[in-house]
Amino acid sequence: MNTYINKFVFGALLLIFTNCADYLDKEPFDVITPEKVWQDPKVINAVLVNLYDKMYLEQFNDWYRDAWRLQNPSTMSDEAQGAFQKDPLFDNPNATYTYESGLFGAKFSERWYPGIRNCNDFLAQLKDAALEDAEKKALDAEVRFIRAWHYFSLAKRYGGVPLIIESQVYESGSLENLQIPRSKEVEVYDFIVNECMEIANSLPLNRGTAEKYRVDKSSVLALCSRAALYAGSIARYGTVQLDGVVGIPSSEAQRFFQKAYDASKEVVNSGKYSLYNKKPDDKSQNYCDIFTKTTNGDNGEYIFQKQYDLSGGIAHDWDKRNAPFSFRAGGWGCGVAPTLEMVEEYEYADGRSGELVISNPDGSLKRFENPLDLFEGKDPRLFGSVYLPGSPCKGSFIEVRRGLVTPSGEIIESTKQPDAGETYVYNGVTYNVSGKDAGSDTGDQSKTGFHQKKFWDETLQDVNMGKSETPWVVFRLAEMYLNLAEAAVELGGKDGEATDAVNKIRERAGIKLLESVDMAKVRHERKIELAFEGHRFWDMKRWRIAHLEVSAGGLNNFRGSALYPWFNLEDGKYTFEISNRTPKQLRIFLERNYYIRIEDDDMKSNPKLVQNPGYTN
Repeated sequence: MNTYINKFVFGALLLIFTNCADYLDKEPFDVITPEKVWQDPKVINAVLVNLYDKMYLEQFNDWYRDAWRLQNPSTMSDEAQGAFQKDPLFDNPNATYTYESGLFGAKFSERWYPGIRNCNDFLAQLKDAALEDAEKKALDAEVRFIRAWHYFSLAKRYGGVPLIIESQVYESGSLENLQIPRSKEVEVYDFIVNECMEIANSLPLNRGTAEKYRVDKSSVLALCSRAALYAGSIARYGTVQLDGVVGIPSSEAQRFFQKAYDASKEVVNSGKYSLYNKKPDDKSQNYCDIFTKTTNGDNGEYIFQKQYDLSGGIAHDWDKRNAPFSFRAGGWGCGVAPTLEMVEEYEYADGRSGELVISNPDGSLKRFENPLDLFEGKDPRLFGSVYLPGSPCKGSFIEVRRGLVTPSGEIIESTKQPDAGETYVYNGVTYNVSGKDAGSDTGDQSKTGFHQKKFWDETLQDVNMGKSETPWVVFRLAEMYLNLAEAAVELGGKDGEATDAVNKIRERAGIKLLESVDMAKVRHERKIELAFEGHRFWDMKRWRIAHLEVSAGGLNNFRGSALYPWFNLEDGKYTFEISNRTPKQLRIFLERNYYIRIEDDDMKSNPKLVQNPGYTN
């Protein structure tokens, strides 16, 4: 405890979960003892800040392994590819990539259980703290939310885990008493959901400006909604193994879906939040603005978010790592490249299927003055989420060019990075073979012809590492509508309510409303509305569809296709080629990958643990 208290000061000063200027205003001190902590409300709150800091929120800088490998939930789902050429996971089209046994995992002893232990210690000490009972009750609820979040992060990766909810004390010779076996998966999800239900009314519905980034009642209900939905899906679509350590009995599905439905509905009906719609006449920009630094989370839709502040020492690298090639200020950039499959998931605003039409009825290629014209009429959310060939950007535009086509039909194909100076002279005019942002399959440019726009800050002047301040959204109202719709369909008899919830999303987006929905339509809407926010990979896992062939909506044999724009020298117009020849490995997702392998160090430190199915101890 002493070590923990001495460490919290630095983290507490940096974390921006509150914007109160005097939140940590206190006389200088060198050493804080536990006795002093629990007698001073300001220091108690500083410890709380440190507990927030330990929450693993899977935000911008949470790449699996090294950041240059570009493994995040978007690139490991069917939303996108990693762009870098030397990335060993994506650079060999003649090989296959089998999803790793520890993908998005970590040692229990390093990432999650230290935070759980700190929460348990806090809750134990709080009982005798020098605070009013009402404040104790609110702090108790806040910390229990943080602990429940830790367990949700564990459960969606590992299934059942050791459920430790009391402060543990080591006594000489009693190490075995600290080694707790894994609980059943249903027990862990029940703990998360029940905690949320118990503490929700102990937290305020609204917080003042100084505390607006702290957990409130709606945040707790949002976690309940998401966790219960996951549990219901696992019960309905998964299998029970290891006597329930992984998997949830199918008989529990309805119970969890009901809890997800109830929690989602309470958030939606609270009236506290609304779908952001400040630019109803420009639907694409309206949607884009939700996720910008300019709005900075003050959009009326974010329920819980991670804030960043460069002046406070907390910032991230998203803009540097994900900038389109010509906007990256030298090096890095282009990280997450949306696939053509993802782009075509976006319907046309009139409700037509989203497949791009590049040919005329007679089979000849359509010709476009501007490559962006190919996407005319598409769902406005596409233009707010993805940089397409020809998209405007920072006073310029995104230029993607696979190469040139001469009037005689000769193909001059780009073979180098956009900055390599690869040129071709025609009729005395020198042309850059590649576009300034992408073209060939070499180097560190996008290999699909697309770049992720959502969260990218066009107002940032210094595009370098550690300069980004765009907030990360953990929960927002649109997810609650979609959770409500999914739970309603799963429960049965509530299809009208599900349709209304989905249409709230589509109405804000500016796309044709649906007369009815089924599970396929709800899942499709979720894929579009929550794209690139870290949901799709986990959704594919909880629905147990990831191991299916790509033709059946899974990840097996998925590579990701590209759109190649060609510039025709004859008339200065663009034609397009759709290609599945991107230099990326075919993916193999095994059924064992629905659960992550527990690290060897954790297995050795606790002999009561059992390994997940498909992995050897």
